[in-house]
Amino acid sequence: MTTTDEPIDTRLEPHDLPSELAMLGRLLLGSGRAILRDVTLTAEDYYRPAHGLIHQAIEAVAETADPIDPFTVTAALQARGHLARIGGYDYLNACIDAALHGGTAEWLDYRIRDLAMRREIVRVGTRIRDLGFTPEDDSEATDLAEHAVTLARELRDAGRAATDSPVLDIHDFLAQADPGYDWVLPGYLEHTDRIVWTAGEGGGKSVLQRQLAVTAAAGLLPFGDGRGNPMHNQLGPQRVLVLDCENSDRQSRRHYRGLIDTAARLDSPVGRGQLHIDIRPQGVDLTRPDGRAWLMRRVEAVMPDLLIVGPIYRLHNGDPNSEELARKVTVVLDDARATAGCALSMEAHSPQGGPMGPRALRPVGSSLWLRWPEFGLGLRPVEDERTATEDRGRRVLPWRGNRDERAWPRFICQGHEGGWPWRAYTPIDTTITGYSPTGALS
Repeated sequence: MTTTDEPIDTRLEPHDLPSELAMLGRLLLGSGRAILRDVTLTAEDYYRPAHGLIHQAIEAVAETADPIDPFTVTAALQARGHLARIGGYDYLNACIDAALHGGTAEWLDYRIRDLAMRREIVRVGTRIRDLGFTPEDDSEATDLAEHAVTLARELRDAGRAATDSPVLDIHDFLAQADPGYDWVLPGYLEHTDRIVWTAGEGGGKSVLQRQLAVTAAAGLLPFGDGRGNPMHNQLGPQRVLVLDCENSDRQSRRHYRGLIDTAARLDSPVGRGQLHIDIRPQGVDLTRPDGRAWLMRRVEAVMPDLLIVGPIYRLHNGDPNSEELARKVTVVLDDARATAGCALSMEAHSPQGGPMGPRALRPVGSSLWLRWPEFGLGLRPVEDERTATEDRGRRVLPWRGNRDERAWPRFICQGHEGGWPWRAYTPIDTTITGYSPTGALS
């Protein structure tokens, strides 16, 4: 006697409850409205039904003027009769605890939606399998195949086609109004720009980063008029956050005190609340949950226009050449950039020079850093030895193709006493040719 019984698949559907907890916790931590605007996650994407109920309650609070926090969400759950079903107020605190050790909102959104789609693939696959065993109305096999394709296509497009932006004819695209630049530093940095500065050890990139931070917070442009005279940012002071993962408190305090005094002497003092700084000389591992949470808490608290963080080699503890670790770091940095809508400025070491010529300006480590930023600029000593040594003359050279035009100077040198550390200059041998072979100062 034969049997048609088949083994029952006892595998659980794909899910990740810790990630679901962490996502809900992120929504409860004070930036829930901003996260809801950026993610595409819905209540139906959660594996645990109680998590979907919490998400719905958070969305309901977001429609009001109330803050999104455990108290308001508890009230919303209670009003809907769902508080006991989700585990009570203590369960919301468990979500917050998970968020403090979980991934970024962007990563969690992708993770949960990816697993939700995998569960739907399992379910649709089961339906297609059943069609083969029990055809409806003696349908032709070709009709069943078409039905299977329709089911798969509906799964692929579910909830997405309606949100697609229209595909435009080029003439319609060009006819739309151009919103213009969204500057942080007019001519230099736009909101959401990413720039990486490189140089050798002691090449001046950290000094330049501090100058960018203070001038932006003071409402000044970073290099003045090229003669040491200040030029005001017509947009006014910008909110700046510096996360220094290399220098000590004492070093940073000495460096920044002089720059803050310079801004005050130029009648553009840095106001309270414009420049925030956190020092972490031991570095931070952004590939770990606690490191990601450390960075995001600071970004969410300040919501800067300009975020300065690094150097790059201090942002994870693994192999600096690892593409995968670099990718994880960039995901966190992009999440921070998207959360605040800020420009991001970083620094990296360049490789040691060799016998065949000057050192390359690309960043040391993974090749991902060559592709990721919109702008990559390096500082190289000018060829004129006196200018390079006595005046710290530097060429500002792109090590990747810029994705837009910017006004960064081609040459910078040590600033005048009482002014900024770096100033732009025009070498003396450009007056006739327009090009300097040496970068010489007069």
